[in-house]
Order: sequence, then structure tokens, then C-alpha cells
Amino acid sequence: MPIKVGFLIGKDTDLVEDEKYYKVGDASFLADMPDKYRVDPESKEYVKNCKKGTKGFAHADVAIPWYIHKHCDDIEVDMIFPEEITQKRLQSNLCNFVIGYDVINAIFEGPKRYEQVTKIFKTCGNIIMPSWDVQDFIYIKSRYMKACIDAGIPMAPTIFAIKGKRSPAKLLAEIKARGWKTFVMKQSMMAFSLGFCKLNVEDCEKDPKILKDYFKDYASCPEYVVQEAIEGFTRNWETRCFWFNGEFLYAIANKAAVSTEDGKEVIITGDDIPEEFLENAKKIGREALKVLPQLKTPNGAPVPMTLIRTDIGCSDSQIFDKDTKWDPNSKTFFLNEIEYGGTTYFIRHLKEDWIPKWAQLYAEKVREISAKEESVEPKAKRARTSLLMKRPAAKAAGA
Repeated sequence: MPIKVGFLIGKDTDLVEDEKYYKVGDASFLADMPDKYRVDPESKEYVKNCKKGTKGFAHADVAIPWYIHKHCDDIEVDMIFPEEITQKRLQSNLCNFVIGYDVINAIFEGPKRYEQVTKIFKTCGNIIMPSWDVQDFIYIKSRYMKACIDAGIPMAPTIFAIKGKRSPAKLLAEIKARGWKTFVMKQSMMAFSLGFCKLNVEDCEKDPKILKDYFKDYASCPEYVVQEAIEGFTRNWETRCFWFNGEFLYAIANKAAVSTEDGKEVIITGDDIPEEFLENAKKIGREALKVLPQLKTPNGAPVPMTLIRTDIGCSDSQIFDKDTKWDPNSKTFFLNEIEYGGTTYFIRHLKEDWIPKWAQLYAEKVREISAKEESVEPKAKRARTSLLMKRPAAKAAGA
């Protein structure tokens, strides 16, 4: 009997049916995939929700599980649209991989939807991959960032402005006390660089309204991550490493549109990434993986981590933080962010076809989890199943 596994889909920014992908990959396996899984590039809606005749395209989150569906007879794939997420649906599968839609997406759909999805994720146990413990550790950036700082992993000078304990005046005073000249602000529980801004200390002193407006506009955010602006970050490659089972897979390096001459993002991959940038990114990324919570199977057995992405920046000029002693005449590489399974895979930018490889990795993970589940004593397995069925939250969330 096939192993039934879920994939939470919901991407509109990670194209596979794209001319860039066709140069290295074979997308013919998608020919018979139902159009309902494709996304209209204009409205960003699934074709099933668009006017008849709308042409859509497949993204990585549906291409990977569809490849498994086509090539792995021992696995039954359940692709779950965002509106189909319920505890009942999740519990019908051995496990469910977050590969597209997650709690951050739910935030954009309003407080009610955010509360609903969060409740499901929190109470469904380890049948969601990665588990809520891992997701929440990454969503609230201060958790993994503080753990990384404690582990000696280099990071830009940082202040965490926590909801209920922050004010514009208090934050500006902390920034000045650290000696910063410019700083950036970003948010936990957010995506797509929304709420990101770069500010000058002198400007904020002259016009207090700058920070007051930010605090007002983003009052509901649980925490602001405030860091000294690293000028070298805009000049150098940000190197993003992809890991699965704790093993390095590939990297992409990019320069943001704000720092390029023509205002367009530049992405390089493979051997185009300077060795110095790649090797330092891998070194820091490996250390960052060690601070993450242990991933576990539904029955609680430890299992190697699913997809994690570590983003590494580079400083090559003076910073002013009074407690940070980076040499302005050499490159200092530092951890910028950690992402997990719902992140962008950048498959269409790579020099080789990674759809089959991702499919293989996820398929092998399914089999690994299944084998560990089968090793559980029947009594323990029955107890776990009974517990899931009796949880009051399951009925409420699925209603």
C-alpha cells in the first residue's frame, strides 16, 4: 500500500515552467498535471480561480510533488491547497511537508486566517514537516539569532525591539549608545521584505516622526530586528546555501536591485560564485544548522532536518558598533537570515536540473519517516493515534 504524504502548496514566485528552466531541465513530466495547480502570472491566483482560458504556469512547490507522483509508485502524493488545510486533512497523511504555503502567508489573509492556520500547525504534532517548534524558532528571528550569537556565529550588530517593550525614543537611544550611523529595520513574522527600511540616525534625530510612523504602521509586529547597516552588504554577494539532512546541496548568490547599476537583481549559481564567498557561506551555514531544534517524526523519533536555507552576507568596510571589532580592510562574512521549506528554491536559475533531485530527497525522507513509524510498538502507535483523534482542537480547526 502506498505511503500517503501531503505537500502544502501555495507559491507564485518560484517558476519552473519558464524558459530559464528549459535550458537545463526537462519539464515534460508536467504535461499531464491538472491546470488547477498552475498559477496565473498576472493575478497570482491559481488558474482554477481565474476566468476560463487563463494560462498558468507551475512553480517549484507543485513540480516537486508531481514528479514524485509520476516516478514513485510507493508514494501517494496529496497536494494541499491553502484553503484545504485542516487537521483532518493533515492527519490523513503520514506527514505533510511545508513546501509552499505557511503561517506567514496566512498573515496576509487577515487575523482570523492567521489564528486558524497557527492553531492547526501548533496542535497537529510532528505530522507537519518541519514541526511547529522548528517553524516558530525561525519565524521569531530573535530566537535563532540569539542562539547563533551565543554560539559565536558572526552577525551584524543587532537590537531586538519587542512588542510591548519598545518605543521610538527608546530604540533611537539604544542605537546611538551603540555608535551606529545608519541602520536597517526588518520584522519577524514577515516576508517579501515588507517593513524593511534603511534609516539614518541623524535624520531620525531631526525628525522623530520617521520612527513614530514606522511604529504606528507596524504596531502589530511581534518584534523589529534592528541592525547596523553594513555597507559592504550591498556591494558583495549575499550567498544563500541550501541544506537537506544537514548536507549542503547548492548555493545561489545575489545582489539586490537597490545595489546594481541598472536596478535589477543579479543572481549567479554554481562555479560562477566566487570560491571565497561560497566556502565562507558553507562554513557559517553549517554552524547555524546546529542551533535549530531537533526535527522529529510523528512518533517522536529524531530525524535529520528537511530543507533549510542559510543566507550569508559580507562586510568589507568600517562599522561603528562599539562592541564589534570587524577589520574594515578585509572581508567579514556573517549570517543574515535562516529560512526553511516554504522558501524560494531558485530552481530555474541553476545550471542543472534540480527537480528530480529535490523529488528524490523528499521521497527518501518519506520512506525514512515511514520506516521509523513502522518500528514503533503497536501499543505506542495506537496511543499516539488515539491522542490525535481526541484532541478538541482538531474538530474546531477542521470545521
